Amino acid sequence: MSDPSVYDENALEAYDLVSSMLSPGSGLATWVSSHHPLKGKLVLDLGAGTGVSTLALADAGAKVVAIDASRPSLDLLESKRGDREIEVIEADFRDVHLPTKFDVITLSRNTFFLAQSHDEKIDLLGVIERHLKPEGAAFLDCTDPSEYLHAGGDASSVTYPLGTDRMVTITHTADRASQSTMSIFLVQGASTLSAFHETATWATLAEIRLMARIAGLEVTSVSGSYGGEEYTSRSREMLVVLGRP
Repeated sequence: MSDPSVYDENALEAYDLVSSMLSPGSGLATWVSSHHPLKGKLVLDLGAGTGVSTLALADAGAKVVAIDASRPSLDLLESKRGDREIEVIEADFRDVHLPTKFDVITLSRNTFFLAQSHDEKIDLLGVIERHLKPEGAAFLDCTDPSEYLHAGGDASSVTYPLGTDRMVTITHTADRASQSTMSIFLVQGASTLSAFHETATWATLAEIRLMARIAGLEVTSVSGSYGGEEYTSRSREMLVVLGRP
């Protein structure tokens, strides 16, 4: 789920570590499987990055095509692929044209929000509509926008341990007017220091419903957690399932 404008080879290891922490692929695979069994299915993972979700989807029995614009990210994914049925394609997930249609399409941990404008998000939903089989389903794994609104424009930071000798400090700044957030990730080891940043533009559930309709899709389900908890005003996750009307 990397954005080629901010992730480079120097930050790649740190990005992979943070992705593994923030985007538990097994949770995504469990959520998807509860709606659409993965074994033997063809899955398109848009914005796959270094493959945290891609690997989990393949481990659940799916045949996965991973799309990302960052060649270094895909190289790392390929180094971890082993004998899993994974094909990698270097392309911008906002504008990709493949000859295949898929049973399942996934956008893991806020990849949908990396499309900066509503127009870009509609284009991305159009990519989903174009590549989805008639009975297929797409899965948007998003943080609930209320989590950003709590920031109120002030920067907030939190530090997490990464194993025994590393830690990551994540600083978020949210702008309510533009519905955008800047996240800075600082990964510190015993003798190393790496940093990368990410700019995202969130969308509310009402906006996603409208944009989906424009793209020829509809929201069929919303959950508040990977375990299928009901989506409420207190949810921290906004897990959206899309299908054809």
